[in-house]
Amino acid sequence: MARIAVNRNETDNDGPDVLRWLDRMLIRLCQKFGDFQKEDANSFKFPDNFTLYPQFMFHLRRSMFLQVFNNSPDETAYYRHKLMKEDVSNSMIMIQPYLYSYSFNGPPE
Repeated sequence: MARIAVNRNETDNDGPDVLRWLDRMLIRLCQKFGDFQKEDANSFKFPDNFTLYPQFMFHLRRSMFLQVFNNSPDETAYYRHKLMKEDVSNSMIMIQPYLYSYSFNGPPE
């Protein structure tokens, strides 16, 4: 999904339209695979294999691949090129980095 969004952003040159397209795709996925009861907003549940997808989309929308604010055109082109050339695991780390917890009193957790 990230590569499709970056490709659409490069070919259409209209960032807000790509973000709206990503939002519509997320809404369609939620409608198709989500389970909820009407009139109860807290009842929405995703299957286990889709639980991280909304979080990934959150980070993708705010990543340097789709948001060009505070980046030069060269930096934006470089980051997008690197995303397109990396494998899936490295691309996911580029979009949503791991968060490690460190402690001054012991080894990393």
